[in-house]
Amino acid sequence: MKLLFSNNEAIDFHIDDSPLGLMYQKIYKNLSKVPIPWRPWDNPCYKENLTYSEMVDHLVHYAQNLSIDIDTAKCINRDQDYFNSIHKIYEDNYNGNPVWLDFHEHIHLCEYYNYPPKEFLCIDYREKSGLLEKPMDPIWLLNTTTKICAGDIYVRWAELGKTPYHYWENNEPNDLQRMCQLAKPWLKLRPNIHIALKDIDTLKDIQCNNFATWWKTYQTGWTAHWNISKWTIDDIFGVSVFGKTTQTALLKKQLKNNLIPTKITL
Repeated sequence: MKLLFSNNEAIDFHIDDSPLGLMYQKIYKNLSKVPIPWRPWDNPCYKENLTYSEMVDHLVHYAQNLSIDIDTAKCINRDQDYFNSIHKIYEDNYNGNPVWLDFHEHIHLCEYYNYPPKEFLCIDYREKSGLLEKPMDPIWLLNTTTKICAGDIYVRWAELGKTPYHYWENNEPNDLQRMCQLAKPWLKLRPNIHIALKDIDTLKDIQCNNFATWWKTYQTGWTAHWNISKWTIDDIFGVSVFGKTTQTALLKKQLKNNLIPTKITL
């Protein structure tokens, strides 16, 4: 497979013959003719030239497209309860329209503005891949890892909700019913592709001990609700690697020059 850019450069992908790799090969036979619905904020360098105030202005813009009024002062003050409330507006109203995704993604861009820049590129077909989503097969999760090497191609949790960790981190209500509604295990394979731009430890800077103390209260009820035996911090942050590229230097150069990925071809 190859990732094509707007300047006709191509990044070679080697997809392995694991069960997950074979599934991706089938999926991308269908997506190989589909243009990538690229957004400027998909570029890991996106935040470099934006102040936090400008990011909030972008959130206001995408909310206005949905006739949603944003309290700018609460956003500027980084009021997490307010972010939670507008996230619920998305949760209650998302109907497949990509305008809702733009709004939702900017909520998270504001919430995580102070986080380090992304260490990966995500190619996400968004609503265009909806018919190719698959129920999660446990065999795809047998070899998940929290240690990713530069050039690894992988998929990670991407549900329309929050992980239990982010539910806790975002100070959502300490209410099991609400948690079961919003926080989800890995239920679907959403056929996006992540490419690691450097070595990544997904547990770096994660407050494992503090989360574990809180999680003891809710884990049994939550796992029973979702009919799973366990869901550890490694399950929450684990990824499934199914391929590799040796061209990370070229990939980073393309992104730094703000070139646009256009298609993934076989």
